[in-house]
Amino acid sequence: MRCPVCRGATTKVVDSRDSGDGDEIRRRRKCLECGHRFTTRERIATTLPIVRKRDGRRQSFDRNKILAGLKLACRKRNIDDGQLEDVVRKVEQWAATRSASELRSKLIGDRIMHHLHALDQVAFVRFVSVYRSFETVAEFERLLQEMEKAEHVSVEGQRTLFDAPDGGAPVASAQATDDG
Repeated sequence: MRCPVCRGATTKVVDSRDSGDGDEIRRRRKCLECGHRFTTRERIATTLPIVRKRDGRRQSFDRNKILAGLKLACRKRNIDDGQLEDVVRKVEQWAATRSASELRSKLIGDRIMHHLHALDQVAFVRFVSVYRSFETVAEFERLLQEMEKAEHVSVEGQRTLFDAPDGGAPVASAQATDDG
């Protein structure tokens, strides 16, 4: 590891610590040539798929781009950087487990929305409005109506065990009277 100040090649690790989630090692280093101390971070190198944009362009998966979008959506919300890093980490892990060498940006955006919806609904609406390029108030209203309608439906789109398919009386109570 080269020193960022003098570009010297001989450095010594002074301290090593695991990150809280165990996905990263933080190392304090000292340059043996100029004495400058600096921090490096190590993480496992994963092979992430190439992202295919809507217009057909391809680009590398960029965790910083996702994090920047999340920070913008969560601005002035009670969400700390650790929670945002957690969302990015989950999306990265999800992307790394896909068997395809390419992922459509829409799938990545949908995955981000899935995690953001569970984290903060206001940030979710902000993110969706940019991601889907909302241009009218009607588009916001439609999204909010969909969210209200789907409150009894999980983020994955599955109803809970006791919800009726039509949103009416719980299914479990109707079945209990039939069985019993």
